[in-house]
Amino acid sequence: MLTRLRHPFTSEGTASDRPFGAAEHAPLVLRHPVSVISNDWAPTLAFAVSLGRQGVPLDFYGPGVGRWSRHCRRRGACPPVEQANRFLPWLKERVRSGQIQRLAPTTDLIAYYLARIRSEFSPEVQRAITPLAELERCLIKTRFSVACNEVGQRVPAFAAPDDVDGAIVDARSIGYPLIVKPKSHLVVGASDRGQLVHDEATLLRVYRRYEVALGQEEIADSYPELRWPLLQAYLPSAQRCVYSVSGIKDADSGIVAAILTSKREQWPPDIGVSTVQVTCNDERILNVGLKTIDRLISRGIFELELLTDGDQLLAIDLNPRAFGFIMLDMAVGNDLPWLWFQATLATVNPLRQSAPLPELESRFVVPYLFAHGIRSLLGPHGVPNRTTPRSARWISMLGHSSDPVPMLLANLRLLRLLPHRGGLLRPFIGHAWRAGRVETGVT
Repeated sequence: MLTRLRHPFTSEGTASDRPFGAAEHAPLVLRHPVSVISNDWAPTLAFAVSLGRQGVPLDFYGPGVGRWSRHCRRRGACPPVEQANRFLPWLKERVRSGQIQRLAPTTDLIAYYLARIRSEFSPEVQRAITPLAELERCLIKTRFSVACNEVGQRVPAFAAPDDVDGAIVDARSIGYPLIVKPKSHLVVGASDRGQLVHDEATLLRVYRRYEVALGQEEIADSYPELRWPLLQAYLPSAQRCVYSVSGIKDADSGIVAAILTSKREQWPPDIGVSTVQVTCNDERILNVGLKTIDRLISRGIFELELLTDGDQLLAIDLNPRAFGFIMLDMAVGNDLPWLWFQATLATVNPLRQSAPLPELESRFVVPYLFAHGIRSLLGPHGVPNRTTPRSARWISMLGHSSDPVPMLLANLRLLRLLPHRGGLLRPFIGHAWRAGRVETGVT
């Protein structure tokens, strides 16, 4: 029987390795507030729980559910984060005035803004902010692929044509099926996560020049190549397992903490965010990932995604900021937001890593329940939903029961996506229908 695990954020053998804790250094912690841009997503809620329990003063800006955290000290308004032409000047002014001393790196855009105005922060805070050149290398997929090749890390075949004719030629070279997706969520926004394309007719329908997101015209001028999609080879292993090496690196001491996990289910089912993330114990994969990370970034929270291709590991993404299943790292003893906070004060020494990792699963509960409910109703009779091994213990990706109000509101707000084309119904219904046709031999 599966049970929901109420897991603490420390595990035996790790707590004593931290440079300091809130109880013995409360005056120091209270002098260094952290600002969080409030939204409805897991990294924001994780920062609230992690730093809030340590007594760090938290100021929330914006209308998201994070501002209802019981750890919130102060709420304020801010321009929409997506509108760089308004948000970046607002942020710079508040950093210069001292109103914002530290800002949690919870999204691509926030991490990018931090890198853009890195010099405005105090020297100790700058040591935890990833430099702009490294951010660009992570957030722009073409630059990431080139950088990986330069350090000896394989990546899937890719192409970056800037017109439809070029896309047709490159797609024939890569082969179908392939993935068409934005080169970055900068400039074009985060709503388009890409599409699996099986033939040229579909490619002609979906390959197009993106519109610039409102307020990001200045970013588009800096990166005009982001107006056109990326073509990337599709690997079937992406449907079964995507490995993630996640952790944090200190600017002086190197990798402080890291674990290996794997994505076993996603939303939408073809290309999407993790809805089931499980701990793994494979030193080879972990070490390959850490070697690549060490060469590409100098500091900060990270999550590198790897696919298997035979006995090879291919890198597909590197997130230089907090990520959706960060609660899983916290649950096994790597409290990344807390370690990030410490890195804004002084050098953080590497933690002792307890091995092997405990068997633990993190679930994005609402899409997980919709996926399994729809597969149970529409999937072929007698065919199991997945071959995913089930962990006896699991935690929620989105929020923590110790901070119940934002957790409840964030999960309820997901229900607004029910009628959306990429929401909670259509992607899972379509996937179950296609799976049923394959299992029954219907073409």
